[in-house]
Formats: sequence, structure tokens, C-alpha cells
Amino acid sequence: MTELEERLRRDLELVSQRADAGSIRPLRVPPSRRRARAVRWLAPVAAVAAVIGVVTGVSLAGRPQGHRPASVLSPGQPEPAGPMPRFLVTLAATYPRNAPWAFVRDSATGAVLTSVHLPALVTSEGSSSPSITAGDDRTYIITVSGQEVVGKATRTSTFTMPPTPRYPHGRTVITRGPADVVTINRYYLLRVAADGRSASLSRLDIPLSPHATDGITLSPDDSKVATAVQSCHAGGCQYTGIQVVTLATGASRTWTTTAGGAPFSVSWAGNGHVAFQWHQGYRLLDITQPGTNLLASSVPIAGPSAVATGFVPPALVTSDLRAVITSTVQNIPEGHGRDTVVAKIVELDARTGQLLAVLHTATARGVTTREDVPGQPSVSEYDQGCRIVALGPTGVQALIECFGFGRLDGDQFMALPGVPDPITYIGSTVSGSDFWGTGAW
Repeated sequence: MTELEERLRRDLELVSQRADAGSIRPLRVPPSRRRARAVRWLAPVAAVAAVIGVVTGVSLAGRPQGHRPASVLSPGQPEPAGPMPRFLVTLAATYPRNAPWAFVRDSATGAVLTSVHLPALVTSEGSSSPSITAGDDRTYIITVSGQEVVGKATRTSTFTMPPTPRYPHGRTVITRGPADVVTINRYYLLRVAADGRSASLSRLDIPLSPHATDGITLSPDDSKVATAVQSCHAGGCQYTGIQVVTLATGASRTWTTTAGGAPFSVSWAGNGHVAFQWHQGYRLLDITQPGTNLLASSVPIAGPSAVATGFVPPALVTSDLRAVITSTVQNIPEGHGRDTVVAKIVELDARTGQLLAVLHTATARGVTTREDVPGQPSVSEYDQGCRIVALGPTGVQALIECFGFGRLDGDQFMALPGVPDPITYIGSTVSGSDFWGTGAW
């Protein structure tokens, strides 16, 4: 008897010993002749399937750990790369008109397959910079923010804006004057054809709270969106939280807190969890469990720490909740007011914070430590110039901006066109609203 046969015999004996006699069906009268033929044909197939199932279990148990499925990876082991989405979409403005466009690109090469012009809303600082979120690689939702006239009463209000590439620390906005100027969000559904050569854009009505303060994020299965909400007035904030809306039904659920602070960088971790930045760390909200208290319904997870400037870099959690993909930065003094800035995209164990892998490293040498040198980006700008932009549905397939835009296939980096590097434009004659860009897949 071979070793495999011996292991099968032991496993089958163990299964038979566990059988509950009371649960075994009694013998019945044989079925009609035609059905009996089918049963006789299916019986050996079922037996073969059972044996294959046992053999598969034995085979998986004997595989090297590096070849196991992601769901059974041991703690501390890096996430595999996973399949790469076929398409990515970048948003960018065309100078000097600052007209926003969405470009559908081939993920492997970055080549433009088709493009769609985006509507723009006016803000106090000019045209807005839309944000984008992806479910699968053919479904995207684009958020366009702006201002709209609705009334004539006088008001004073204050609210906290989330971090953006232009304002990485977020900002507090105080509005005084007529209430007929309000901030609004409009949502557009971008659907990409199967070959990526065409795309359609349509207005999408989502019953989100008027207190939404951030762009929305779409769940991997395209069924729900999540966003940060915050109700604040001149006297302070009544609550902050996260709202989740089911697109098919419009059903809404909100988790709030009156504790000081606000959720930023909201993202999905699989279809059942939402990750968000809270103060100097990150938390994970389980939307499948009862409860409406934001902090009681969420748990801290290991994530990035603030750099010297106080900037907390974005972080995304893999769909199996095992790992956090984020960025780190180190400034190495060179002397004479210059530093070398070493930025990294890293993978951390979500439970322990242990470093699992360094996925990408970008280095800038001779960076000035002064903030007032015309035309020269300082160390503080470089400290905030490396971040995770989007994460594929499985494994580590990431879009990043790290002194340049590109994609990561595991730890293999490929530069991609379509998203300008903000650091390059610091001190140039191009205004801040003219070089924005972002992407999603």
C-alpha cells in the first residue's frame, strides 16, 4: 500500500467513526428504471469526486507555504500579487483651460483606449478636482464637488475638509455671508465597454447625507458606497461619522460619534468592512454587525504613523483583512540645508504592524530643507509625495504616486502616464488647480 493510499484509508476511517447513525437515511424502495440508470451513472462520479476532494485536501496540506491560497497564508507572510485589473482610469485636467477628462487606459501599458469629458462645477478657487472610485475594472463612480445657489438668508458655518493632494493636512473652512452659496457633490457613473474602447458617463443620484465631506468609495462588488459625514456649524460639530448606502435600494446606514475628530481616507476592505483614518491611526468598521456608534463598532488596525510634518499617509487594507498597504518616508541629512528623502510603499501586517515587505522605494537627493526657496520643492513636500492611490480586488496590485505615478505588480513597479507629479509643479507658473490628477482601478 502506498503512502497516499494509507493516508486516504486513515482519513476515511476517521470520517466513518464521526458518522451519526441517527442522521443516516433509511433504505427506500428503488426508483423507476429510467431514474435508476441516472443514479447508477452518478454514483461512481460522486465517489470519484469524494476521493478527489480528499486527495485535494492532502495535496494542499503538503504544499510549500508559498503556494497556498491567500486565505490560508500564515501570519507575517507577504500578500501575493493577485490578478491585475484589465483597465484603469485616470482623471486629469488640460492646461490652460483646466477641462477635466477621464482617460480609460490599458493597465499593462498605460495606453489610452478612450476618453470622456467630465462636467465641472465652480468653486471659490476655480474649477473643482474630481475624485474617482472603482468597484470592478469596468465600473467607476466619479465625484465632482462645487458650489450652488439655493437661498438668500445669512449664515456663518465652519467645517473640516478632508486631506487632498493639494491640502494633505485637510483644512478648516469658515463660510460667512449669504446662505445661497452651498457646497454640493454630484456623482457620475462611468461604465467601460468589455474591450475598453468606449465608455459611457451618466448622472447618478445617490441618497447621501448633505453633510458628506469626502468623495465616495465604491465596494468591490459595486453594490454599496461609503463616505465620511460631518455635521458642523458655528458652534462646533454635532457629530461625525461614516455613511454606507446600498445603490440598488437606496437603503442607508450611518455610524456616528460625538468624540472629537473626524474620519478621513475612507476605503473598502472587501465587501463587509470599511477602513478609515482616525486621528493619527486607522480603524476598521464591520458593517455587517449591529450598532451605530462609529468607535464602538470599529477596531484599531496597524497602519502608518505620522511623519515629522504631522502628515498621516493614506493606507488601504487588502480584501482578506490581512495586510495594510501604505507609505513611509525617511529624511537623511546631507548637510548645508539639504536632505536625501527615501520614500517607500510598504506592506504591514494589519494585526501586528509587522513589516511584511517593501514593495517600492523612491529616492530624492539634494532636497532643500527650507520652505521659501522659489521653484524648489522642500523636504516637507517630498514627505507627502508618496502614497497609495488604489488597490486591486485581490492581492497586491496597486496604483501609487511616489515621486511619479505608476502601478505595482507585487513589488514590481511600472511608471504610467496620465497623472502629473505635484512636486514637479511646485514653484512653477502653472496654478495648483491645473495639474491635479488621480486614478483608480
